[in-house]
Amino acid sequence: MNTHWVGRLTRPGLMAAGFFLLLAIVHTWPLASDLGGLSRNDNADTMLNTWIVAWVSRTLPVDPLGVFDANIFHPHPDTLTYSEPLIVPGVMAIPFARLGVSAVPTYNVLLLIGYTLTALAMYALVKAWTGDPWAGLLAGALMAFNAHSMTRLPHLQAVHVQWLPLAIWSLDRVLTGQRTRDALWLGLWIVLAALTSGYLAVFVGFAAAAGAAARIPEWWGRRGRPALIRLAAAASAAFLLATVLLWPYRQIRVEGGVRRSLDSVAVYSASLWSYLSTTAWPHFDVWSHRVYGEFTQEALFPGVLALGLTVAALASGNPSWAARRRMCLAIAAVGFVLSLGTSTPIYGWAYQLIPPMQGMRAAARFGILVLFAVAALAGMGLADLRRRLPARAGLVAGVVALALVTGEALHAPLRLEPYNGLPEIYVQIAEDPDPGAVLELPIFRGTTFHRNAHYVLATTAHWKPLVNGYSGRRPDGFDADAALLNRLPARAAIVRLGELGVRYVLVHLDLYRNQLRGRELVRRLDRHGRFVPVGREGTMRLYRVRDPAGRR
Repeated sequence: MNTHWVGRLTRPGLMAAGFFLLLAIVHTWPLASDLGGLSRNDNADTMLNTWIVAWVSRTLPVDPLGVFDANIFHPHPDTLTYSEPLIVPGVMAIPFARLGVSAVPTYNVLLLIGYTLTALAMYALVKAWTGDPWAGLLAGALMAFNAHSMTRLPHLQAVHVQWLPLAIWSLDRVLTGQRTRDALWLGLWIVLAALTSGYLAVFVGFAAAAGAAARIPEWWGRRGRPALIRLAAAASAAFLLATVLLWPYRQIRVEGGVRRSLDSVAVYSASLWSYLSTTAWPHFDVWSHRVYGEFTQEALFPGVLALGLTVAALASGNPSWAARRRMCLAIAAVGFVLSLGTSTPIYGWAYQLIPPMQGMRAAARFGILVLFAVAALAGMGLADLRRRLPARAGLVAGVVALALVTGEALHAPLRLEPYNGLPEIYVQIAEDPDPGAVLELPIFRGTTFHRNAHYVLATTAHWKPLVNGYSGRRPDGFDADAALLNRLPARAAIVRLGELGVRYVLVHLDLYRNQLRGRELVRRLDRHGRFVPVGREGTMRLYRVRDPAGRR
């Protein structure tokens, strides 16, 4: 029977998918109760990633070569490269965009899909390794719904990590079956990881390298030469294809725009306390609150039962799992050491040798490799336990184990923000066929830069070029432009508006720290001949900018 995930859809597989979707709804409750009216838009990264998915789903079908030339930070080019690509989630969002579903509910649906697919991929891996569907269900639940993933709702890429278990599954099949098609699948999973997240691509690459290193006897020497050739070919093809598809990222890196300093990495590194930290309510109120926040801001605790079953798997004498146990241990070791960031010299060495790591800041996220390894080993531990028990007792053990790990990881009910849609004033901008840019005031810079995220999300209503922007980085000169444009209607600021081709200026009176300053700005714009008041909604005032000849 072909156990590969692309084989025939089986009833158990469909049932597992339905079960994981139910778990996703439970763990993120009450999100599913109002997909269009609830969000995590209190977080700037949520709004950024919601915009990215909407931009990709809108642009890719009509202008695939222009997908990286996004509409924020006008007039700078290739501004999608300032953050994660999210190409794969964007492709998943295309049907929703065609149906007219707006950006926020689409993002929420993709969250549920991401959790489900990640769990399903892990289920398929461990079920194939152990032959035990209950072990697969347990591993899937641990991989998708854990202390780390449940605190990463603003980061869709941290939920769509299905490519990691699929890559390790294909790697294992290359080493054991030595079939070319498995090497091709491995290369495909790496490419899809890169098209989802730069971080994830690095994680998958390190996991595959660690897993292969742990099983050197299977590909070293004359007998293993075919496997080695296939692995090398898969890695080379994946690298070349990812480089071609993500070429603008390569250009940005060459220009030196995304190199993170090791000092910044140190701030976002894990510690030993991170692996004892969780915000799941069964643990947080009892003991984890003493760790989380005081010693660490990263939550990577795998769970008590998961650790117990991992120990059981490592103590198991099952010889058929020996190579896979070594592989999981190697992946966990690499993930753990690298998650500590600059606390060890190893991260610095990897930083110098592997260019993609120079664009990474949050070293703690390497902890996902530890959680993956624990999920796989815990599944093996449950499978071994169930083999030793009578059939009925084994069934009870599976049900109880799954219930306990679900309870341990429970964060629900989540604290979500109400979302009432975008203001109607943006529709007025959308209805203007003029391609001119939009400037929203105040434009934030420096330590308040993240507050531009609201403006970025709002472009999903009109898709005009936006002078404002928010992302993982900002273009050179952005802060200087922001300081100048905040001085409107000063003469130099008006000149800069003309250079940028700004068609509309939208003023948000409620966002000014000094309310008097905002009202004074509106009075001056009302009296100025270059700015025509064309709309108002609540505390927002919309102006159309005339060109110097007065034709606007």
